Order: sequence, then C-alpha cells, then structure tokens
Amino acid sequence: MTQPVVFRPRGGVILAWIAIAVCVASLAVIALTDDPLSLVRWAWPILLVAWGAWLLYVRPRVEVTEAFVEIGNPLATHRIPWGDVDSVDTRYALTIETAAGRRIRAWAAPAPGARAALSTRREEVAHTPGEGESRRPGDSESSESGGAAAVVRRSVERYRREGGPALPGGTTTTWSAAFLATTSFLLAATVLSIALPHG
Repeated sequence: MTQPVVFRPRGGVILAWIAIAVCVASLAVIALTDDPLSLVRWAWPILLVAWGAWLLYVRPRVEVTEAFVEIGNPLATHRIPWGDVDSVDTRYALTIETAAGRRIRAWAAPAPGARAALSTRREEVAHTPGEGESRRPGDSESSESGGAAAVVRRSVERYRREGGPALPGGTTTTWSAAFLATTSFLLAATVLSIALPHG
C-alpha cells in the first residue's frame, strides 16, 4: 500500500450535501422574499443545520497509511500507529483498542443497521481478516465498518509480520479548536435569534 486509503460514510455524505443544498436554497428564498430581519433571524438556525450536516457526515473519515491509521471524527482526530493497535472490532462501528486499553470509535465507519445485519450471509464474513473465529455482520467487507476494518487488520498483520516495533502510548488525539468554536458560536447565535422577540 503506497497511497493512503480513505473511507467516508457513503450514504451520509450524499445526504449531508443534499441537506446543505436545501439550507442554501432556504437562505436564498428568505433573502429574496422576506425582510432583512427575517433573514437575520433564520440564518443562524439554517447555518447550524448546514454546519452540523458537514461536521457529522462529510468531515469524518478513516485514513489508512503505511505507518498509522487516522480516525477523523467530528471534533477530534486520532492518529494510531500500527505498533499501538491491540485489537480491531466492528460491533457498533470500526473501533480500535490501543495497547493501553483506549477504545477509539470511527464515525466514518458505522456497523450495518439491523436490517442489513439480518441479510448478511455467513459466507460474507467467514474469511474476513482478523484473529479468532467469531465474526459479526459488521465484519462484512461490503459494509462500511467491515471494509475499513479489513484494511486496518491487514495493515496491522503486515506490520507485525515484518517485525514492526511495539509503540505503546503512541496514539495522539488532536481536538479542533476552530470546529469547537464554530459549533459553540452557531449554537449560541441560534438560541439568541430564536429567543429574542421579533416584531
């Protein structure tokens, strides 16, 4: 693997861009058909919805490289070197447990819903990579969690096979101050714009 492999929630990204497009259209309609005060009042909630759609469904990703897996969640990014990976699970989503017992769940790789899980055949998960014999519907490589987990597990196996060193405690987490500030600002502006009286 020379190029990073990136996973994003396929259905979620499409729905998010549709929601963002609807928000933009709504702002345009209000601007063209209503008074400026209405635009000021409703712009903040609409912007919050658009921002939330982007933050929750477009930003999340799982990026697999030669040296580490990077999990980008809405407000934080976790970089986990292969030497710090203890186990990989797909019960609720792709979840990586570090050597210190820390569990990091990927928003971008959720396990299949109940309906999809019931339709998963045993042969779809029988030969997926990983240790042990127990496999879940979330391990199916056709699912978002299983597709990402398979690449992560193969990378961990290759790293260990090639004698890569153990790197306990090597995982880093970076919180996005800009995203936290933007979210807080839009929430506060939305509450104020709705709560304040408008004549």
